[in-house]
Amino acid sequence: MPRPAEAPRGWRIALALVICPILAALSVAQTLAIVAESKQPAQAAALAPWDGSAKAHLAKGAYQGQLAKDAPTVAAPAPWIAKLAREAYRRQPLTPEALAVLGASLPNEEKAKFWDLAARTSRRDTLLQGLLLDFQLKSGDLDQSIRTLNQILLVRADQRRPAFAALTQALRDPQSVDTFVDILSSDPEWGDSFLVTAARDSEGLENLGRIRERLPDETVEPRTDHALVLAFARANRLALAHKLYSRLAPAGSDRAEWRSEIPPFDWQFAGEAGFRAQVIARSDRLGLTIARGKGGVIASRILPAGGGSLRIRGAHDLKPQRQVERLTISAACVDTGAVLDQSRFTADSIEFETAVPADCAFVAVVLTGRAWSDGERISGSIAPLTISTGT
Repeated sequence: MPRPAEAPRGWRIALALVICPILAALSVAQTLAIVAESKQPAQAAALAPWDGSAKAHLAKGAYQGQLAKDAPTVAAPAPWIAKLAREAYRRQPLTPEALAVLGASLPNEEKAKFWDLAARTSRRDTLLQGLLLDFQLKSGDLDQSIRTLNQILLVRADQRRPAFAALTQALRDPQSVDTFVDILSSDPEWGDSFLVTAARDSEGLENLGRIRERLPDETVEPRTDHALVLAFARANRLALAHKLYSRLAPAGSDRAEWRSEIPPFDWQFAGEAGFRAQVIARSDRLGLTIARGKGGVIASRILPAGGGSLRIRGAHDLKPQRQVERLTISAACVDTGAVLDQSRFTADSIEFETAVPADCAFVAVVLTGRAWSDGERISGSIAPLTISTGT
């Protein structure tokens, strides 16, 4: 995690690299649509030179053409374009198209006050928002950069890919957490998709966990939360993953049952042709079928441990016995991968007990088995396992 003093420079450089495509894309799209949008502004400006709106649209279209040509740089508008925008502004001062071009033409020392006022005139004009974002990035304003990206996403869903890339970079800075919480708490349409996207970036996971911890549950879809738990776990942020899992899992979910809603802390089952484990309908038992020559991990889950002992008890009616006795249950420390112990199924029961080192925060419980090619297929069911940890 970068030190706070270094963070602004890092996110600013990274964000600038992905913001240029956003501005370029907005420019190209708007340039292509400018005739339909403003009903031929060049002709309108010629026929009605006193019409500020026509001149503003013409200035906007011309500047967007310049931006598309000069991408990825965001240069000031050509003098004739800036002149056109000034003329439009004199006729209609609050036209966002004219304000956008004017803002881009101002010297740096005058931009801060101008953009602060201009941003309030329109939150829907894409050029205005894109140039505002460019100014905020160059000024090192992380909070307002994120808020402007939100405004762009609210009106331009087609810009999710580059905007999400920018937001994911911003999320790496701890100073972004409060801003993200404020925006995502309002449940924007893009929120769930962004959370899933951001979970793929390992460098931002700790901040993502802090954000999710502060968000109201009703603003996040259950499938999004499940994806976050899995992403945290796969990145070996098990404490972070289990903290969210504990918040989501229903009361009593640690009791003996074959829950599989939120892996890896709930069970994960084998599910291939000829080798399948699944909860039997209207039953609490796990049905198991292993065809000849098939096998592997039957079921697995991760549990918090942290020292003491791990005890597992269960019953089954699997057949045939000589094949069943080759099935095993084992436990391993997730952090180190070290196997703590392993035992075989008996004729009708599962019994397992092992000591867990104090530095082993999480253990993986795994049921494995195989039906040999020269034997019979294995079938039957397993009752819910009783699992207990402690001293």
